[in-house]
Parts: sequence; C-alpha cells; structure tokens
Amino acid sequence: MRADLRAQALDLNALTAVFYDRVSASFSATRSRPWQGWERLWELVGDELQARDPVRVLDVGCGNLRFARFLADRVPGTVEAYGIDACEPLLAEGMRACEAMRTARLQVRAIRRDVAKSLLDGEDFRRDAPSCSLAVAFGFMHHLPTAEQRWALLDRMVDAVVPGGLVAASFWRFADDERLRAKAEEATVRAQDRGAVGALGPGDYVLGWQEDQGALRYCHHLTEEEMDELSVHVAGTAEEIARFSADGKSGVLNRYGLWRRHDRS
Repeated sequence: MRADLRAQALDLNALTAVFYDRVSASFSATRSRPWQGWERLWELVGDELQARDPVRVLDVGCGNLRFARFLADRVPGTVEAYGIDACEPLLAEGMRACEAMRTARLQVRAIRRDVAKSLLDGEDFRRDAPSCSLAVAFGFMHHLPTAEQRWALLDRMVDAVVPGGLVAASFWRFADDERLRAKAEEATVRAQDRGAVGALGPGDYVLGWQEDQGALRYCHHLTEEEMDELSVHVAGTAEEIARFSADGKSGVLNRYGLWRRHDRS
C-alpha cells in the first residue's frame, strides 16, 4: 500500500476510534436489539448452526456483543464467542450484558484489539481465537477505507473458520438513503472545513452522531461492484452463497454477504 494511503487510513481509523470512545454509552443504547438481517441470516444457516455443539463464532467489531447474545437465544447447545473490538467501554458493556443472561451456555472472550490497524500492519488480529464455525463482521466493514483492508479482513475471516464454515458481513448502504446521504455530505464538509479530515475518495464520508457536533466517524459506502470484487478476491478459498438486503425502516439499509469456506479437508 502506498505510504500516503496508509497514512490517511491510520488518520481515519484514529478519528473513528475517538468517536466510539466518546459516544460509547449512547451508541450502545441504540444497539440493544437484533438486526432484521440477523434473522434472515438465521433463516439461511440456523439449522446448520443448531446441529453444532459448541457453536464457535468470531465476531469482528463486536461492539457490545449483542450478536453473541442473539446466538445464545437460538442455539440449544453452547455458544463460544470470541469478540474483537477496539472500544473498551463497548466491550465492558457487552460483557455485563452477557453475564446478565445468566446462562452457562454462553461463553464469551472479549479481545480488545484494533482490527483496522492490524490489517494495515499485516498482523493476525484473530490469533487468540480457535477455528470457528462462523465468522461475522457486522457494522464494521464500512470503517475500512481501502479495498486492500476489506479484502484482507475477508481473507482472515475465511481463514478463521473450519472447512465448510460460514462467513457473514454487513455493508452499510447509507448513501442510498436520501436523508442519510445529505447528513453525511453535510458532516463531511463540516469536518473538512475544521481540518479534521482532508480530501476523501469516492464513497468516503465522515458522519456525525445525534446532536454531538464533535463526534465524527469515517464511513465508506460500499457499492455492489465492490461486493462483487470481494467475492472474486476470495473465490479460491470461499464461495458466496447468499446476498440480501435488510434493516432500517426501508428494509434495505444494510447489504449482507454470506460465504462458505471450501471444504477440502
């Protein structure tokens, strides 16, 4: 990766890290219920996961660990969740929520690690987790500014699952929503006027949060063509088996991809 692109990616990642530390409490409060897309994912692979015991899941950008709780509500056996996130307050809130479920069937390990920076540095961010049945990244891919990072993340997620295992990711399509796009454009201009960010590429925006004018996060609107490129990139190790839209009032706020690692064991 070119030095200037790496430097920009690091700056945008730092901006986003400050955002989550700043708004973790209010952000977590808006992330208490399962996404509609998770229900759709369960319809596709729930039978398969219910047949496994334990179900091991790697949750990249896990936030408050609500996907682990979602699985524990549905899987009859044990769920072993390995949640990775850079935001310590969100991880701590998630662990408290998991403990409040009071079930031995949910076993969680929270790993504080900056996945975006690990991808830039070529580090293995999943080194503390075993091979899993499922690897997911929900609400995280849009924080990665370069195609190389997104490709590398999908590579690592495929590597993290057993042969025949599943990989799922969501891609926030906020720029398809007229209201959200307008807010993103306004926040981006405001951030550039303040010198918080410089010039950005196609599909790149800075978004705010509620009424907090100082809270800014980098987000990329991933196109369908970029999703195609992701699937082409991992074609040697995994097959895309589903793609669908869900979430939000429109029902299409997120685009989901589901891949299966080739079973060559």
